This record gives sequence, structure tokens and C-alpha cells, in this order.
Amino acid sequence: MEAYVPDAARAEEERRQEEESPWPDLLPELLDLVCASWRSITNPVLRPPPPSAGFFRPGTPILATVHDDFCTFFDPIHNAALRVADLPELAGSRLRAAGAGDWLLLTRGRDEVFFFNVSARVTVRLPDLDMYSISAACFSGPPDAPGCTVLAASYSLRDIHILKRGESAWTFREFEHRRSYAANCVPVMLGDSCYFLRTKGHVVGFNYEEWEDVGDGGYYYYEFFADRPEPLRKWRRGRIEQRFLAEDEGELLAVFLGYDETRVSVFRLDRRTATWRKVGRLENKMVFVSQGSCLVVDASVRGAGNKIYLPKSRSGHGMFYSLSTNRFHTFLDDFPQRRSEFIKEVKPSSAWIRVPAGVRNIRPFTW
Repeated sequence: MEAYVPDAARAEEERRQEEESPWPDLLPELLDLVCASWRSITNPVLRPPPPSAGFFRPGTPILATVHDDFCTFFDPIHNAALRVADLPELAGSRLRAAGAGDWLLLTRGRDEVFFFNVSARVTVRLPDLDMYSISAACFSGPPDAPGCTVLAASYSLRDIHILKRGESAWTFREFEHRRSYAANCVPVMLGDSCYFLRTKGHVVGFNYEEWEDVGDGGYYYYEFFADRPEPLRKWRRGRIEQRFLAEDEGELLAVFLGYDETRVSVFRLDRRTATWRKVGRLENKMVFVSQGSCLVVDASVRGAGNKIYLPKSRSGHGMFYSLSTNRFHTFLDDFPQRRSEFIKEVKPSSAWIRVPAGVRNIRPFTW
């Protein structure tokens, strides 16, 4: 019979093993990130050639950032970067959201809205929409699939715009609610419902397929509300610098980054009871957060799990927060306990994508 090990002792042992993992278990790309003094006692590690067409490994999360006249892609697990300057389809655009593998939802100017598929380089133009007041956007599935729905909302969540596959114009609905809401992170669509994470940590959701017609325009009414997690009430007012909402196997996972401190908290939401549960460990899962998308995936490399990957880098190395050490790191080094600049200045036009393992033959199509 296996001896009983207290939870605290087990957690400490797992943390120690993670920090002292044998180097042979790591990828060469990660081995090459150890400090120079350690590298001197190991065999030389050759860097792989610059990324090419094989850069987009199926299933590997990649951070896509759209700049003024080019696009960059960054793989934090393999420490590889790719700069693509020959994407005229994206010139002058702003990345709003990503999903369904490697589909991007972008806008250009005040009212141009379109999809772009990274691996197939297919562009799909959507009906125009005045995006001046739009703060959050998302879509329910692959744009080339029947039933795909695009949702765009204002910062106050008062104005909701809906567009379904095959429709030639956006449907406008007001969102009637008694509380004052504000949301600027990507929403999560589960089934026929859409969930928004408010700036102070509350979650509100509604069924975007149904609304009550009360006259011109009609109204949406929220049918789900969850107060912010209890531990957040102890944070000083205005100390939530970044917040992210992700879907994890049909559940909602929220990540909160504190301002002017390294406090990071993760909570899982029970939608049946509208209550939160603190998450102390992510086990073998990796959470990738950004303003345009959030992903929760199983780690394929030892030592890469139980971490939250941020949409930024330090000296060319991806930055993450480890729930084992409660510190910010790259695969090269770690940081002092109080460094708020590592949290701030997250690029707004970036999102995590994940090329499907079985890439479909996507052809240009009309929405």
C-alpha cells in the first residue's frame, strides 16, 4: 500500500521536482536558456535555424501580434519568433479577438470588420460596423462553419451587436441591467450564452440567441450573475490591473493580476451555484492570457505546466507566472517580488492562436 503523503508535503515535493527537473527531459530550446555558467558543464546546444513554414506546430500556442505594417508570431515554449512582413491583408488593421484554432477577427479604420485565417491566409470580409465604441468582441466557432456567431460589445456592455453566418447586417440590441458594468477583456461563448468578466471581477452572462422584444431594438436581460471572488475584496480598490476569462473543458477560469505587486490569483467558476473556487495549482495545464484570447491547454513539455503565460517577453524570452514558486519567470531567469512593469503595458493587438492538428483545406468564401 502506498504511504500517505500530506498535501503540503506533496506540493513541496512537486515544486522541488519541477525546479530540479533533469535537463535531458527538457527540449533543446529550453536547455539553451540556462545561464552561461551552467551551460559550460553541458554539451553544446545548437540553436535551431530561423523559423520557416514549419514554425506553426500543430497544437502549440502561438502569440500573434498585429503591428502597423507587419505581423509577429512568438512561441514561448520553443523560444522561437517569426516576423512576417508580407501580409498586406492585415495592413493597418487591429486585432480584436482570436479563436477556433488560428482564426483572427480584425478591424480596419472605423467600420471595416474581417476574419483572417493564419495558416491558410484566407480573408473573409464581414458587413461594416461602427467599431468606435466597441471594447470587447468574440465569435462562437470557425467562421466557415454554419451557425458561427460574432458578438461585439461596448465598454459599458450597454450596446450589443450580433452577426450570424450568412447575415448581411448586424443586429443591434441593448443590454438592460441594473448594475454598472465595464468589460475590456475577451468574452467567452459557451453554448448559446456569452460571459463577460467585469473590471472588478464580477461575471455577467446572457443568452445571445434570445431576447425580449419591448419595442424598437429590443433588450437583452442578463440571466447569470456571479459576484467577484471573496479574496478579491481584500485587494485595495483599483488594484486589479489585468483580468482574463478563459474556458477550460466547459468551465470558466478567471485570472487576476494585481497592480504594483506580484499578486496573481486564479479562480474557477461553478455556474450552477454562481460561486468561485480558488485554484492553487493548475497541475499539468498551461494558461495563456491576452486581451484577444485566452487558452487552457495540457502541457506537452515537462516543466511547462502549472504556469500562466503572459502576452509579452523579456530579452526575447516568454514571460510566465509559476503557481509553484509564486514568481514571474522566463525560462532564463526570474524577477524580484515587486515588479509591476512586468504586468503593465500588455500589447492590445495580440492574441494566442493554436493551429489545429488536422488543418482543414480552407478556401475563400463569402460570409
